[in-house]
Amino acid sequence: MSAPLTHRLEVDRPRKLVILEIREMLGPEDAAWVGEELRAAVRSFGDAVGQHVTLYDGSAVPSLPTATIDMLRQTFDNPAVRAIWARKVAFVVKTATARMQVKRLQQVRPDFGMFDDRDAAIAWLMEP
Repeated sequence: MSAPLTHRLEVDRPRKLVILEIREMLGPEDAAWVGEELRAAVRSFGDAVGQHVTLYDGSAVPSLPTATIDMLRQTFDNPAVRAIWARKVAFVVKTATARMQVKRLQQVRPDFGMFDDRDAAIAWLMEP
């Protein structure tokens, strides 16, 4: 079975790092399925859930549909999701529109980091 074209999920266990790379624009339904895959990866940390960090790399897409951002805001604000929150979260985005969308997500969780460079985002995530 080949990897999905819409995204790539990577779990770096030694660094407790989860990377979700978005490769195509995702509507709310597709984003929800990707979210389920992401939550399963996070839960695989067992007792270390909450000690992990997450990188959302959206550098390959100019932005996401407004309905997808609205769904993500609701997801991040959901108490059940808060229970498995990452210790730190970074977004890599390349466009002004995508930066505005991350700022909307920061209304729910102000500590989200926003970067235009993946290496800088990972370096920030690895800081204590």
